[in-house]
Amino acid sequence: MSVLSEMLHNLVSRPVTILYPKEKVPVPQGFRGRVAVIDEKCIGCSMCSLVCPSHAVTMVPDQREVEFKGKKLVRKKRPQIEVFKCIRCALCERHCPADAIYLKNELSLSGTDREAVVT
Repeated sequence: MSVLSEMLHNLVSRPVTILYPKEKVPVPQGFRGRVAVIDEKCIGCSMCSLVCPSHAVTMVPDQREVEFKGKKLVRKKRPQIEVFKCIRCALCERHCPADAIYLKNELSLSGTDREAVVT
């Protein structure tokens, strides 16, 4: 195909790109998106921060009582995740004994607001 015929073809055809954000991008099954923590389930064991290869998960003080396998525990810390450091390897999800941390099946957000990038 010559350059001229390709130009004419592209002038009369529809665009191939998706008009984001007007149109939503389809997310494939099994997509590893943003990391999320269910605070009510978290027991503060630090396993997620220990296995994180990019050091995106740090433990911050947060003392409260939680229930795990029928026992009441006093949790002294909780995970804090720096979203832009995360490489979405899912090791934190795999090693969490309480199933409190998981990767969402949606695209990550971006921005300059600290609350949007640190969970």
